[in-house]
Amino acid sequence: MKLLRNTLLETFVTVVECGGFSDAQFALGITQSAISIRIRDLETGLGYRVCERGRAGFRLTERGEIAYKMARDILRSARDFDAELLELRNSIAGELRIGVVDAVSSLPGLPLVPALQTFLGRSNDVQLELLIASPNELTQKLISGEIHVAIAPFRNQLPDLNYVEVCTEEHRLYCSEKHAVFNLPAENINARLLSSYPLCQRSYDMMASTDLAASKAQVLVANMEAMAMLIESGHYLGALPAHYARQWVDRGVFRELRSDDLRWTSVFYLATRPNRSQRQAVKLFCDDVIDCIQNHKI
Repeated sequence: MKLLRNTLLETFVTVVECGGFSDAQFALGITQSAISIRIRDLETGLGYRVCERGRAGFRLTERGEIAYKMARDILRSARDFDAELLELRNSIAGELRIGVVDAVSSLPGLPLVPALQTFLGRSNDVQLELLIASPNELTQKLISGEIHVAIAPFRNQLPDLNYVEVCTEEHRLYCSEKHAVFNLPAENINARLLSSYPLCQRSYDMMASTDLAASKAQVLVANMEAMAMLIESGHYLGALPAHYARQWVDRGVFRELRSDDLRWTSVFYLATRPNRSQRQAVKLFCDDVIDCIQNHKI
């Protein structure tokens, strides 16, 4: 049920996010000609063009870029408002936008899938959205209201957000079977030696060892899959969560480079934005995550 509905804005936002009229017709369930009429009506009301369309393809105008961001935020707020009104009849409704960092499905201590099963097992009218992004991106999206809940290793915590510690993640340094140090004896491996080799790091969770942090050749990646690919190439050393790297270690493709100063732990938090009337769906999901974590520990 849409109490605050603006068909023209919804059409415009959908067209932008689909990259043009052609794909938007399937998302909206209307023809391209109907979409064209709606966009024309929107432009007439605004008094300026929001996009260029034709043989050159779909492109937002400068004013259209600004209008899209404002329309997207307005529609998101309207959907949340609808959900809050509908929850007065004791129903779980609206959108639940959750953000997490990548490679958490196998993280010990974070039974996210069981929590989702519990939440979705209730009778509800919730549209779920799951976003994967870096901690910095998740923080910004929480502040702006783009997401309702985030789970990540938030090192830089803001007073505007609420944080609840949920679990920890163990990190190790790895090389692949193609790397020069793969067959070295363990006693010969130390941070000083490894610092002479190119290092791959995540942009949001840097290597703990100061010796390795000074490595002369580094490359930054934004997610675990990219890190694993570069490590497997044999050209880079790289740090991965132990639970995520196990699939390669068990096959003998990766080797953990064992040293006390090459290990560290990240603390994961469940973060929300304080609200005078927190949505029921948000509260229930957070409770489900905490309950599943506590039951997992028993």
